[in-house]
Amino acid sequence: MDCLELAMDKEHFLNYPKEITYRYNSRGFRDNEWPEDLSDVIWCIGDSFTTGLGQPFEETWPQLLQKHTGKRCLNLGEDGCSNDTMALRIQEIYKIHNPKFIIVMWSYLSRRRKQNKNIQYDKDSFGFKEDVTNFIKNYKIVNQLSTSVVNLIIPKAITYPDLFKKISEKELKQFPNLIQFEQIDWARDYHHFDVNTSKNVIKLIDNTSKYPI
Repeated sequence: MDCLELAMDKEHFLNYPKEITYRYNSRGFRDNEWPEDLSDVIWCIGDSFTTGLGQPFEETWPQLLQKHTGKRCLNLGEDGCSNDTMALRIQEIYKIHNPKFIIVMWSYLSRRRKQNKNIQYDKDSFGFKEDVTNFIKNYKIVNQLSTSVVNLIIPKAITYPDLFKKISEKELKQFPNLIQFEQIDWARDYHHFDVNTSKNVIKLIDNTSKYPI
């Protein structure tokens, strides 16, 4: 999406003042190589908003969090990642690494994982009720793990008008502590957020969590 052809605002793309390069580590993530010792890192899970599509690498929210905390923050952002895949990834991290701290920035509710691939929606399981049910399933799986988890959700993930007003009180209790936030600036592609929104994300994480020592 971060190209002139696909940019949602071509003038914005052409006038974007910052240089952007994309470099991926040996694990396939837009991050530096991971340290050998992963016992005291912060795991950042998400989609292209976590990857930082359209942003300079150093302004992505995991990089800003690393500077803020002084702890190594691993960026596990994947373009087009579904919440199904995020939940599976977090379970794998939990089993292998016994993480102290996980931050997940959930994606669009309509995305699914099918035949080991992320798809924009599953035509056999698509609609308001199905999306909410699937999100509750993934949210519960992750938040039942015995580790510290911070839950955010990307701007515009609420694809239905006033989604949370339509969900019953019983359903809302299925995902407490879910942090929603406003997008206040735009990356080069004019879809993803830029550095000021990233900074606000760090403030929200800071206000709602205690980092591991």
